[in-house]
Amino acid sequence: VGHAAPLAAAAYPQQGLAAHVVDLSRCFFERADSVRHGIPDGRGLSGPAHVIVNINAPYMPYALWLLGRRFLQHKHVTGYWAWELPAVPANWRRGYSCVHDIAVPSRFVEQAVRTIDAGKPVRVAPHPVSLAAPPPRNPLPGPYSPQRPFTVASVLNIASGFDRKNPVALIRAFKLAFPGDPACRLRLLVSNTEHYPQARALVAAEAGDARNIEIAWGTLDRASFLAWWGKPDLYASLHRAEGFGLPLAEAMCAGYPVLATGWSGNMEFMDEENAFLVDYRLVDVRDAQAKYPSGLGQWAEPDIRHAAALMREIRAEPGLAARKAERGQARVRALCNAPMFCALMRDAPEGGPPVRPEGQ
Repeated sequence: VGHAAPLAAAAYPQQGLAAHVVDLSRCFFERADSVRHGIPDGRGLSGPAHVIVNINAPYMPYALWLLGRRFLQHKHVTGYWAWELPAVPANWRRGYSCVHDIAVPSRFVEQAVRTIDAGKPVRVAPHPVSLAAPPPRNPLPGPYSPQRPFTVASVLNIASGFDRKNPVALIRAFKLAFPGDPACRLRLLVSNTEHYPQARALVAAEAGDARNIEIAWGTLDRASFLAWWGKPDLYASLHRAEGFGLPLAEAMCAGYPVLATGWSGNMEFMDEENAFLVDYRLVDVRDAQAKYPSGLGQWAEPDIRHAAALMREIRAEPGLAARKAERGQARVRALCNAPMFCALMRDAPEGGPPVRPEGQ
């Protein structure tokens, strides 16, 4: 959600529209600068405008209270929400009365949001991923070796759900695919472990003493992230559920081969032709972090053996990986760009009024 807001705001100036930001991070137990965007503050704006609130439904009454009646007067309010299970919790209902309409990044989230029938129009507007993709892929030539290992990268935010992101499965699949092979390497970037302190111990224990697994802990600024990113040969995620899958889309947009669980919101832009999809079975949700309650459907349990086999295939057939990556890049750039996002957010959702006014 935090990454989606500056992406959305950055899309509008490209289309000749004014965009401002009101940062409420400090009111949600985050640092005031936790979302860096460089976009003018809009708190003092009065009069008609389109307000896109990147805060999920249960917190919408609080967010609107923070914005204030004077600010909101004459403005069209859209809640831009994300969720990762087939249904949303009952406490989401409190947010529906706070918006004129709802926007979501994928049809998967749309179906979840519609499980509460509140009569609100819902539009699907994929994130403008092309505005923030990693550096374009430039594959390094030559065979893999300890000096130039086949590198699998993955990034996860523990605040987004440890069991949902499922890094333990990824580590197991990598170790099964390349046990102790110094010519292969798994690189993980794990942030916000303070949201679930057990996560650090669980990830470290699963990695064990494997010398071909590197784990970086903490949140990086953009420059540090790009330095960490380097030139991986594969981006991988064995998630149990994604509302959209921003890291997956970003990697594909930059032209990297991507391996991921073949279920949930990432199927908006992934298929067998442009990505390596891991088999799965649906299981009841069990979330030790308690971010996701039971009774809202199931999520995926990825097949670790299949993931390991795909990793070996990608290493053995770089041509196949490159062809899928090229198709994936084309798909994401066509679907997830600033003109598409702005058009979808400006057009009237089904059953709803057009967004007014023009130019803001």
